Amino acid sequence: MQPNAEELRFDLEAALDSMVLVRSEVPEDAFTAGILGTERVGNGVVIRDDGLVLTIGYLITEATTIWLNTNRGAAVAGHPLAYDQATGFGLVQPLGKLAAPALPRGTAASCRVGDDVVVAGHGGRKHALKA
Repeated sequence: MQPNAEELRFDLEAALDSMVLVRSEVPEDAFTAGILGTERVGNGVVIRDDGLVLTIGYLITEATTIWLNTNRGAAVAGHPLAYDQATGFGLVQPLGKLAAPALPRGTAASCRVGDDVVVAGHGGRKHALKA
């Protein structure tokens, strides 16, 4: 079931516009290429106004090329900034203007078991799920 914006306490479209597609290319002789492949695709979320993207680390491990695609159609090259082994998260710095809003950080303090959540990635509302 897709989320209904009127039922939410946040701006759904702005939140979805914070999601980006992360595409990366890794050399064939890279240590992780045999296991994770040389072409990797996944999602990321813009977490700062300068366009910094949080993603899953394996997408950018040993990457020589990274592209970030927005829901509005922009494609911007990215640079792998950091990878944290403990959490598995990675950071990508766009090398140009990403033109995607940063998703405000929230808190889970008011969340309760059984509350609805929105699961989303790049692609807008048609790729979002209310669960």
